Amino acid sequence: MTTSQPQPAHRPTGQLPVSAASGEGFDDDFRVNLPLTRARGVTVTWWYTFVSVLALALAMLGISALVLGVMMQEAEASIGLLVVSLALCLGTIPAVVYASWLMRENYGTGWTPWPATLAMFSVPVVCWAVTVALPGAAFYGALPLWILISVLLPLLRLRQRLVVFLVGTVLVLGHGWLNPDTSMVLGSGQPFTTVVILLVLLPPSIVFSAWWWRVVVDLDAARTASGQLAVARERLRFASDLHDIQGHHLQVIALQAELADRMLSSSSPHAQTAAQEAIRDVRALAEQAQQETRQLVRDLRVVSLREELDNARDVLEAAGIATTIDVETGPGTVSEQHDRLMGLAVREATTNILRHSSAAEVSLRWSVDDVQRLEIINDGVEPGGAENSSGQQGTGLAGLDTRFREAGGSVTHERDGSRFRLIAAVPLP
Repeated sequence: MTTSQPQPAHRPTGQLPVSAASGEGFDDDFRVNLPLTRARGVTVTWWYTFVSVLALALAMLGISALVLGVMMQEAEASIGLLVVSLALCLGTIPAVVYASWLMRENYGTGWTPWPATLAMFSVPVVCWAVTVALPGAAFYGALPLWILISVLLPLLRLRQRLVVFLVGTVLVLGHGWLNPDTSMVLGSGQPFTTVVILLVLLPPSIVFSAWWWRVVVDLDAARTASGQLAVARERLRFASDLHDIQGHHLQVIALQAELADRMLSSSSPHAQTAAQEAIRDVRALAEQAQQETRQLVRDLRVVSLREELDNARDVLEAAGIATTIDVETGPGTVSEQHDRLMGLAVREATTNILRHSSAAEVSLRWSVDDVQRLEIINDGVEPGGAENSSGQQGTGLAGLDTRFREAGGSVTHERDGSRFRLIAAVPLP
């Protein structure tokens, strides 16, 4: 039995993979969900952040090299040692540039792979070690290492960040402690403000810049997700409307076609005439379905409750079902949205009755008071499958219930023997 080792996450070209030991899922999940393309403002923000961090780090590195050279000259260090020290100090620049670029995708993800980490730290660590005993090199000889640590801090997780910050502080202060004769930190010659800027303000400044960049990326990802959610909602609405149109009309067409087939087998002139009328109804329903589908595509389709009540009466009575419709309207005003919802409820209930029951009687009652309420009762529900087919487990009523809940209403249904009751209610605005 073999087991596969976890593979490092794929990184964009030019960037190193994050250590496989990195956990704390937030960052990994975030990278997976990053939009493929970023808004122009986000890209501009990144370049602003990158240039700002890099400029600050390089400025501090340049000042360190300049002061290091001056201090070593004043301490009468040899030219060779001075050149080597300055070369090591400036040799940290590539590592600082690369570390600054890594903030683009690796904020808070942890260490880069150890070979890359060792390569970045090799030059500043050598600079720290070489200058630890050179006259005039204390403190400024340790700054290249401190500057690189400050740039790398945003890549680390919080706990790692605190540990590395403390270790870096100890190394900088230790550099002066190991070279007490020329120490500018532990001695009396170092300006306090310089120490504060380099040791206290530099790391938070870089971390804050990287954090702000990360906030911009989060907001951009949220913007993208919001757009995708809007598209998904519109697709769901379109699918529900299409289900309402096609399901209802196809069921009525099937019913009319079945009636026409039965009547055509009879030699009675009356039956032949009825069959022709049923066929004409089928054609009219097909044309209506096409028209409503086109209106749906053009977003012009509006379902009216009163029209749907009339349609339900015609269709149910054509199927031989005794239909009673009661309307009680109060002083309240029904909004167009709620009227449309009730129309959809009538259509869904009518379709279910025709498709899944052998109903002989149907009662529809619509009342408006503080609440707009529609109650539809039918008989003819058969045991077992008839219960399901009446809509209790179907997707049509589930989708209808979702629509009513979004409007603050509800859809309930129950079965009592062979009778099925559907109640749709929504409060008046």
